[in-house]
Amino acid sequence: MGLHVRRAVVLAAALAACSPSEPPRPPPPPPAAGFAFGVFGDAPYGGPDERAYRRLLEDVSTSGLAFLIHIGDLHGGRCADEVIEQRYRSLSALPVPVIYTPGDNEWTDCHRRGGGAFAPLERLQRIRSIFFSHPRASLGASPIVLESQSAYPAWAEFVENARWVRAGFVFATVHLVGSANGTEPFATRSSLDDDAARRRVAAAIAWLDAAFAIARRDSLHGVVVAMHADPYIELRGPANPYEPFLARLAEQVSTFDGVVVLLHGDSHAYRVDHPLLRAGASDTLRTFTRVETFGSPDVGWLRIVVDTAKGTVASVEPRLMSK
Repeated sequence: MGLHVRRAVVLAAALAACSPSEPPRPPPPPPAAGFAFGVFGDAPYGGPDERAYRRLLEDVSTSGLAFLIHIGDLHGGRCADEVIEQRYRSLSALPVPVIYTPGDNEWTDCHRRGGGAFAPLERLQRIRSIFFSHPRASLGASPIVLESQSAYPAWAEFVENARWVRAGFVFATVHLVGSANGTEPFATRSSLDDDAARRRVAAAIAWLDAAFAIARRDSLHGVVVAMHADPYIELRGPANPYEPFLARLAEQVSTFDGVVVLLHGDSHAYRVDHPLLRAGASDTLRTFTRVETFGSPDVGWLRIVVDTAKGTVASVEPRLMSK
């Protein structure tokens, strides 16, 4: 059994021991040579979600995390400034560093009447001004230093695309959202919206390539990529708006001697699997793992433990909040 297959088996066994229906319990400490981080998104969407969200923030605060990755969808679609600012305050108050990447509810879908009939690109600029005024630092009461894609002149507007390295793993957020990555039609859509969608994909691919370049240069154990969109990995082809990104991801995974994890939300279904096909082949890449976190009406998060001595993802624990 090869190293990468063993990694997949260890991860599958760890997941089998964790049922999302169990109530949250104090998590075990990570291994001595390791750390834990959290993944959350797609909630709260109002009503009972808000009570569960408060429990989630308390749970995250006391679970021994190195950092929390928020994969987007801060709210259920009401795009007013006061909603965005309230979410910003709650995440900024957490005692752990928070790295956030936008979801479609924050801006792409805000043209809808229920969202406030905003211009999506205007909402994107508002999100950037609130959450990414200091792109070289995470959110949270104890921020960590990040590298931002905006530091590179060719991608100056992408303050939201961040990168950091922790104990042999490079982490990167890429701004790809649901709603077909912002390509769905709406009444006031213009060429600016189309150009922005193409630009986001190009930026995401460039940032992905840069993360793998660092991992190869520094002989890192793995690459972890976080984004909002469910990219429909099983539905590859030209009709898939995420295909250019997925094609590059498959190429990079095929030639990288380490583990690769894609974190996302959008479909509101907790799952861990290996759906990415090898470039130009029909077999899946066993070094690649897709992890999707919960979404409303399920309000929960994932505690992921990394064993840095072995260079593996040791476990993924789903922590679902009661309402």
